[in-house]
Amino acid sequence: MDLYQLQGFCEVARTGSFTRAAGELFLTQPAVSQQVKALEEELGAPLLDRGGRGLRLTPEGEILLARARAAFGELAAAREEIEGLRQQVTGRVVLATSDTNCTYVLPPILAEFRSAYPDVAVEVRNRMSSEVAELVRGDRADLGMLTLPMDHRSLDTEPLFSREDALICPPDHALARRRTVGLQVLAGEPLLLLEQGSRSRTGLDEAFRAAGLEPRVAMNLGSIEVIKRFVEAGFGLAVVPRIATAAETAEGRLVAVRVRQLETRQLGLVTHRGRRQSAAARALADMVRERLRGARL
Repeated sequence: MDLYQLQGFCEVARTGSFTRAAGELFLTQPAVSQQVKALEEELGAPLLDRGGRGLRLTPEGEILLARARAAFGELAAAREEIEGLRQQVTGRVVLATSDTNCTYVLPPILAEFRSAYPDVAVEVRNRMSSEVAELVRGDRADLGMLTLPMDHRSLDTEPLFSREDALICPPDHALARRRTVGLQVLAGEPLLLLEQGSRSRTGLDEAFRAAGLEPRVAMNLGSIEVIKRFVEAGFGLAVVPRIATAAETAEGRLVAVRVRQLETRQLGLVTHRGRRQSAAARALADMVRERLRGARL
């Protein structure tokens, strides 16, 4: 039996009128009459007594009404159970992003996510932006957070927040008293730089080239944390994300100075275009958006 026909029959039985039932269902009166007639023909029995006292259910109609109401109740219960499954987020989500985001941006967000969704296992893969894109494109990560732009026909990118790089130096260095500094001044100082390949290093190299300058590279190091320790020890200066310096500048161990010619970088989420995201991945993406969209770090 057709559910729409059963719905029409139940509404006629409830209201006692084809006209009122049609109004409740936003149908025409003939359409509802046809629904009931089709049921009667299928069952081979009259469902309504259309006598002069108005519409009344026949014995066959009473049986069908009771069963139809029970069926609609079961369907409503099934809908509620399915909705409950959607709301119960479980499973595993893989997020790929850089060391900087892993260390300084994501920990409080991931801690909050774990508290809100204890049945979701989160795996973080820290990679450079180009590698992050490849992990998402190859379906080895559900979400990526990387430096924009990142154009690829199979990827969707969504800008989230901006990040500023800053010069760091010991508090007793002459540049520590400056509010801003230019690349020409930096070019004369021994610099501790991230190894080639990161978007941070690439952006800094491009800025020096655009200014017609050659940086004086004292060391190439593998992580921002190592760079900060070497700057504290007096081995040279460095340009790192400002967010990475919060603890050291608050404690007076380092000073962060704005570099005039360096552009603020945009970071965002990347997903595989056309791939249906799991409920866990959607929940994590929503929380990341809520906490980071429009932020300046």
